[in-house]
Amino acid sequence: MARNPNYVDAEFETIANTVRPSPYPVFNDNRRGQRLSTAQSGKPARQVLTVIETRLRAMPPRRFAGLVGGLGLGAFLLIVGLFNEDQADARPLSIGGVTTSFDYAGGMRVLSVHGSIDNRSGTEQRLPLVVVDVRSNGRKVTATRLMPDGAPIAPGESRHFAARLPYAGGKMPDVTVSFAETSVSRL
Repeated sequence: MARNPNYVDAEFETIANTVRPSPYPVFNDNRRGQRLSTAQSGKPARQVLTVIETRLRAMPPRRFAGLVGGLGLGAFLLIVGLFNEDQADARPLSIGGVTTSFDYAGGMRVLSVHGSIDNRSGTEQRLPLVVVDVRSNGRKVTATRLMPDGAPIAPGESRHFAARLPYAGGKMPDVTVSFAETSVSRL
């Protein structure tokens, strides 16, 4: 069977050059007199914005995306920096560097817990009691209190602590170190 080689792939319509009146009324609020007075009153600012707009439009798409991303990242970091100061004042003491390991002491297996308390504020703080909770299979096995209550810690100082707790379990338990009065915990 032979194919018909005559087919249409586009249809064209001719449009008249003259503008036909619309059957709907058109109202235009852009009055020339008001536009000129507004443009003359803000002329320097408008010229600066026009120059910036033309330079941004002439910029390659990747560079423009990088500029927008950089400005967004800068704004985000500024906001995080502003809120970070308030958090440092709300919680001047922090627990960090907590490590756990199994050791042997006197022929008995013990769980060693090491860490530090950091004073992030600019003033001297009083150390609260530090509580070390050991949980195995979802139940509390041991709870130990460390550090003398009320001992002072200087601004920027880091005070280390260590605890050796008897532990006969097989696998490494979940260890939580927290302040007794504020319940701030670190794993």
